[in-house]
Amino acid sequence: MDRLSGLPKTILHDILARLSDKDAAKTIALSKAWRDTWYSFPNLSVCSGDFFTIHDIVPGSSHRFSKMHILFDYVTKRLLRLRDQGLAIKELKLSLTNLLNPTRGSHHVDQWIQMASENGVKVLELHLTGGCIGRDYSQDNWYDLPLCVIEAKSLAKLELAGGIRIDQEFLNHSMKFSSVKSLFLSQVLFTHERIIEHLISHCTLIEHLTMNYCSVYNHLSTEDPLVQRSHRVKSLFLNGLQKLKDVDVQGIQEVQIDSPNLQNLRYRPLDFDAPFKLNFDSCTNLRCLCLLYLQSTAIADKWFLELFSKYPFLESLKLGHCSMSERINILSAQLKVFKLSHCSNLKEINVDAPNLLSFDYVDDNKPVISFLRGSNKLEVSVCTLVDLRDFYSLRKFIRNIPQNILASLSLFIYEQFHDYTYLHEFQVSSTPPSIKHLEFKVYSFPKSESPYGHLMHCLLSSCFPKTISFRYSRRYTFIEFFYEMLMGSKKGECHCSSGDRKCWWHALKIVNISCSFMTDENTNFKAMLDASPKSSDWNTITFSLEL
Repeated sequence: MDRLSGLPKTILHDILARLSDKDAAKTIALSKAWRDTWYSFPNLSVCSGDFFTIHDIVPGSSHRFSKMHILFDYVTKRLLRLRDQGLAIKELKLSLTNLLNPTRGSHHVDQWIQMASENGVKVLELHLTGGCIGRDYSQDNWYDLPLCVIEAKSLAKLELAGGIRIDQEFLNHSMKFSSVKSLFLSQVLFTHERIIEHLISHCTLIEHLTMNYCSVYNHLSTEDPLVQRSHRVKSLFLNGLQKLKDVDVQGIQEVQIDSPNLQNLRYRPLDFDAPFKLNFDSCTNLRCLCLLYLQSTAIADKWFLELFSKYPFLESLKLGHCSMSERINILSAQLKVFKLSHCSNLKEINVDAPNLLSFDYVDDNKPVISFLRGSNKLEVSVCTLVDLRDFYSLRKFIRNIPQNILASLSLFIYEQFHDYTYLHEFQVSSTPPSIKHLEFKVYSFPKSESPYGHLMHCLLSSCFPKTISFRYSRRYTFIEFFYEMLMGSKKGECHCSSGDRKCWWHALKIVNISCSFMTDENTNFKAMLDASPKSSDWNTITFSLEL
């Protein structure tokens, strides 16, 4: 017997809870003690993809029903064993996303939810197909959430996603959701708009709410299929939820929140270009705000001034795909995290945030970024496209960043090669600024090595990175060239070899090499390349450099 088998069952259950579902299931082969522990384990997490693929269950497949029945029998026996032993079913997580029809096996799912609801379930997660996308939209192809869910008094977390319908019959019953603290609803269909308010209002202790792209059935419409007789939820009003801390709402045009203890808010409207209404004025304790795809009006200085004035505790602000004015000024003593991702029109960003710890910028446009005040712990990350026809823009962009910030700058650039002639035109005469890290992602390295020397010169004439990473897929010949050039084995192949002015980076030394697909730090570079996966997945090789 192994030493762990003699531990109390509660400790063994805790060990199983920390393992992946597959690894936890394998423990039954270790010993009788582990097998008994597995069968008494109160958490059941099942993914249909572990039992069959979509191709296994298409019409005409010889495995169509047998593989589904293996799944159904497995879950049923596990739950029955727990129930018959008088044991609680604490967690039931079902991911049945590769079923072609969400209602296939619905009577089994009903039975599982019934057993869990009657046996002290605390976490119930049900993920079906993505709202029947690309499939038959008829009324018969939505899974109806059984009423027994409302009897689960111990339920603390309810998560429903895709292909699930909540019938108006729920309006006729008082939900016993007084213990629910987390509610997640994604691509759920409500047969009556009042169900939403009815459901949320009964979660008096709710702390976390997610509602993404849910729909309401339109009883007055006679159109078919069903998707044409439904519309996205148009408005959401959250009032009187004193415990509410986190809200994530996507796909709703009007949202009003009156929860004084709200700390985190993430919002994305349904129609990006249409006017939206988002009111959270009373949430003065807000800590984190993430706004996505606000494109109907440009966000200007006035908006930022009012934001930091209304929410004095705001520490994290993230804006993605929003329309902005050309110049913005960020003035906040509390802000610690600031991220701008693909926000249009920006030409100048001025940041005066003495406690800022993280600044992220992602976009092909390269505005002037200045930091009037900042923490000495500030980390700056910039991800941008580099146009090979104008490497000067990258160098200029870096030089516009204050010197005290450059030491913390991580620069992520990407390019797909089409024309290499412009590389020959790039010439600089001064030593580039030093930065913390440079990551270069190339979708297709040139097959010919002829432009490699000029490409390397362009990269290292724009900045001196203390570490440089190359993200690549399949081809890594340029990385090999980079290594050999710095190691001196390709002397004479640099374009400066025929002139009087030498490239500054010839004095660089490689201190360390690491990669994403090997953990042995003592492996040499050649072995690393030989071990490089041949798949289309992205791999990373990182060089630590010093002068």
